[in-house]
Amino acid sequence: MELLSTTETAALRRVLEAQPTTPAKIEFAWRMSVGPALDRATKTEWRDGVLRVRADGDAWKREVRVARSVLLRRMQDLLGPEVVARIVIE
Repeated sequence: MELLSTTETAALRRVLEAQPTTPAKIEFAWRMSVGPALDRATKTEWRDGVLRVRADGDAWKREVRVARSVLLRRMQDLLGPEVVARIVIE
């Protein structure tokens, strides 16, 4: 038996795989990976496998920095490992 979250991620990944890789797709995956509060507190820019994240204030920047490895793994689970290779916090 699979966990619902595992099934949910796999289903979402299948849907995303069918779509072209665009900034909107990356932003959607970010929203799904971080949740609504952190999404509202950050802006992202994706280019050449690097996701640049700008946070609103030092507290949010610290949150992203602490969670960076988990967030990267979530993004890669949704998009594949080649789409977002690393996260840079600005």
